Amino acid sequence: MNTKPAMTGALALKLLIGFFCQAHLAFGDEEDGVIKIRLSYKIILSPKDHNRPRLHTQYAEMVSDEIIREAVDEMNAVMASYWRGYRFELVEIREVGSYTGSYPDPSHWFDVDFIEQDKQAKLLRQMEAAIEAYPERYAWRENAVNIYINQATNGAKWKFRDSIVIGAHSVRAGWVQLHELGHYFDLRHTQGDLGVTMLGQTGEGYTSPGDDEIEDTIKDLPSWSRNEIAKHNFSVKYDKLDAEQTELVDDVAENIMSYHFLKPVGANLRRLTEGQLDRWTDATLNFYRRQVCDGRTWFVDRRTPCNEGTSNHPYDSVQLAAAAANDHGGDIILLRPGEYHETVTINKPLTIRATRRGPASIGTPFVYAEISAE
Repeated sequence: MNTKPAMTGALALKLLIGFFCQAHLAFGDEEDGVIKIRLSYKIILSPKDHNRPRLHTQYAEMVSDEIIREAVDEMNAVMASYWRGYRFELVEIREVGSYTGSYPDPSHWFDVDFIEQDKQAKLLRQMEAAIEAYPERYAWRENAVNIYINQATNGAKWKFRDSIVIGAHSVRAGWVQLHELGHYFDLRHTQGDLGVTMLGQTGEGYTSPGDDEIEDTIKDLPSWSRNEIAKHNFSVKYDKLDAEQTELVDDVAENIMSYHFLKPVGANLRRLTEGQLDRWTDATLNFYRRQVCDGRTWFVDRRTPCNEGTSNHPYDSVQLAAAAANDHGGDIILLRPGEYHETVTINKPLTIRATRRGPASIGTPFVYAEISAE
């Protein structure tokens, strides 16, 4: 008997594939079978009155736990839309700082703008040194992304090694935090640089497009409109593009890692490409950022001869990926499009997903499952 379970909608089930299976076949935007990325927020208190930062210096409303939770919900809504199985987990909100305001106390940074162009590198090194010397005072966690909120920072700033600093007036904007988390997980700006785009700067990333090292993002600059992006990459105006070209332009014009908020192009920044998500996974969740999450992703692509399980060197067999996955159900097998005609024996809990690039099917000609991210 030939079975072909439909895999659409917000549903998840267990299915017999081959001999024995405890695989969770995930599809839709359900919360089962996800990898949690832990976030630890630290609110820096004023050294003058020990109050939290205000959302704007002209208003009395302070940063609240609820505002932070709403921003995390916003980020999770974006991540859910890409069906990769990543979610942010808010593990704690702590207050740090004393009345002294003297270095190295956390309250020393309450009124420091980490985006100040001429001083940012020096300031970040100083704060990093203070955190390393006094981790308990700064409520530092080795197993979470450490996010500090102060009063003066004009936006948000990612520090190369471990932490993020957010100005109070940007706390409501989940996309701002997701942008900095993108850097934390090794993503560059779509214009190709990792620095801050400032008015008056010239050169690569400012007046000429740079390289963000992602294959499916086209050339981009913060000052470009959709028409300018289209003409630079395809030599025609935006309204003359075909459907595939339009999607490529929109992918950078609305990209989380772009600087198009400097010159609005008509939509909120809510996009990440499949290539960006692959880099996020390979360079970070699977390797040097693994300490902040509770699982990893194993890529499978039948068209490749590689056997490392990474995006660039995926397994060519579902069975190999299943053998590599951990035993407590925290890992995800991510299938590239194709038909995996193999008998798969899985005797551990894990999640199997497909990407937005297309559907995949697993199993013998008589018992198989079709999985789609659509």
